Parts: sequence; C-alpha cells; structure tokens
Amino acid sequence: MVNILSNILLLAVAATSANCAAVCEPSPTKVPEPTHTYQSCGGFRISPVPCPKGHICVDDPYKGGCGMACDMPGICVKPVFCGGFAGIQCKGGKKCVDDPRDDCDPKHGGADCGGICI
Repeated sequence: MVNILSNILLLAVAATSANCAAVCEPSPTKVPEPTHTYQSCGGFRISPVPCPKGHICVDDPYKGGCGMACDMPGICVKPVFCGGFAGIQCKGGKKCVDDPRDDCDPKHGGADCGGICI
C-alpha cells in the first residue's frame, strides 16, 4: 500500500513539474481586445461627460489598471443582463463582465453573479 501511494505521489510531482520549466509562475492576465466602441464617460476631467439616457458609466474592461477608481475615464454601456445562474450569453460578439451595480463579486465567491454585456 505504501509503495502504491509513493508511486502516485511521484507521478503527481512529475506531472506538475512537466508543466513548469524551473519555477511555476501564473501566466500574466491578458486584457481582451475590444469588440465594440463606446462613448467615454466619467474620469477626472474638468467637465465629465455623462452617458446618454438608458446607459451607465462603467470601467472599461479592455484597459488595465484600476479604472474610474483611479480617475481614468469609463465607457457608456446600455446594461444588458448576462451570466447569472442561467449562464446567459451575450449577443453580437460582446463579452459578459461583472455588473458593478451589485454587491456580487465573481472574484470573491460569487459563482452565480449576473453581468452586463460589453
């Protein structure tokens, strides 16, 4: 029994090290390419640009950094629901991103969070 467990452990270590050259490091997060253009809004400006009626200003998921929290401009989007428990997909090549208007955070245990299509 001990030999079987030792062999399993050796196989697991070999499989793990086969995927790593010398040191395993997480691959850098790649920012997706934008699929649509959006009006700019918010950000630290003398005259912040508001969004048209029926749109909301959100962080641009196609730009790195901390978004509007760091005075970068956001983008105006018409909030179309996606994701959630049903896994609703976006149409027209848009991507589902976390909806900033709710308290659900998919990065911190919110497995069934709803999103908006961008």
